[in-house]
Amino acid sequence: MATTPKKQQENSGTDRQRDPLARGFEILTLMVETGEQSYGVRELGTQLGVSPSTAHRLLADLEKLGMVRRTQEGGYQLGLEFLRLSWKLMTRFPLRDMANDLLQEMTDRSGESSFLGIYNDQRHEMMFAHTIDSPHPLRYMIPLQKWLPLHSGASGLSILAFLPEETRHEILHGNLTKVTANTIIDPEVLSKRIEAIRNQGYAVSLGERVTGAIALAAPVFGPGREVVGTSGLMIPESRFDSAVESELSDIVKHSAAVLSERMGGGLGAS
Repeated sequence: MATTPKKQQENSGTDRQRDPLARGFEILTLMVETGEQSYGVRELGTQLGVSPSTAHRLLADLEKLGMVRRTQEGGYQLGLEFLRLSWKLMTRFPLRDMANDLLQEMTDRSGESSFLGIYNDQRHEMMFAHTIDSPHPLRYMIPLQKWLPLHSGASGLSILAFLPEETRHEILHGNLTKVTANTIIDPEVLSKRIEAIRNQGYAVSLGERVTGAIALAAPVFGPGREVVGTSGLMIPESRFDSAVESELSDIVKHSAAVLSERMGGGLGAS
């Protein structure tokens, strides 16, 4: 049925009401992820694909809320109210709180660095949200709050293996880049590997995200039985003994299963 002029006006009015909010979040996201000290109005407008006047109007609304503030040079940076909310959120981040004791237990039992990774379904990427460092002098520092691809490393593969088939196909046939010399980017090889990961319940990798590092990881499931993250261990290759892989994988799978249970996704983990 054709849309009437009145209906078109209503739809366009709804879009106009949504756009400022969405673009406001886009501005804040841009400021957080690029990490610059300040941003010009024209620069933000170009990044958002809007005119400088529209960018200025959006910034003015955010400034009233304290989400951004103007600098003496006339640029804009994140405001104190945004920072206050961010700090408050960090202290309440439930997934990190739920995982801390499990990560500590993994590190205590294995002597190696443990990690929690979270998955973003819109980006089809993951990031490390929390780690417990190994007590050994030789260890790898796991980068936090940085978006990473799913096709490289056990952490990403343990998520990728349990995504819906359509999503897996989209990622495997997308732009797969080499993170290290060991990163596998052949879709057919990755598909066979993913099938093995699904069967055994965990992933293991050698130097695919970090050169010289062995990683073991298992998926974490949420309330809808969908995969929401990963939990695992990172070990220097020089200290890894393949004879204990079974024992380490049991530790990793147990941690992920308990965390899934806490999040209401225990059935998904099984």
